[in-house]
Amino acid sequence: MRRGQKRQGKYSLSCTEEEWERIKARASHAGMSVSAFIVQATLAIDPSQPRMDIGLTREQHEAITEAARRVMAYLPPEPPELATSLLSTLHGRITFLVRMAMDDMLDQGRRGDLEHRLDLQFGAGEGRRRVKEYLEHKGRGTVPQ
Repeated sequence: MRRGQKRQGKYSLSCTEEEWERIKARASHAGMSVSAFIVQATLAIDPSQPRMDIGLTREQHEAITEAARRVMAYLPPEPPELATSLLSTLHGRITFLVRMAMDDMLDQGRRGDLEHRLDLQFGAGEGRRRVKEYLEHKGRGTVPQ
């Protein structure tokens, strides 16, 4: 029988409530504990290489957004009460990805870009309205352009 590694000490992490919620959501999505997720993400960074963000690049966000748009074209706006579990799962996962992309764009100060993309998808003026509703729903108030 082999013993596991002995823990040498405890370490803490400081972040905002919003950052903590995002970390928990990503860990849950990966099927991992928050601690394991943070350790794995941190160890994935190679210090000999130039700094890389753990988050998605702008191109990756755009690719996911475009893929979500194509898939969502075949889904009802909201899952019907009698939706299959597969349809509900797909709708939930796409909604999660879209919300994460929106959060990231807002956190990066790209509200205008987000509103423009939503205008292109849903019609002129819809971007501003949808972002405002999203921020109110999340209790975030306003985010600068």
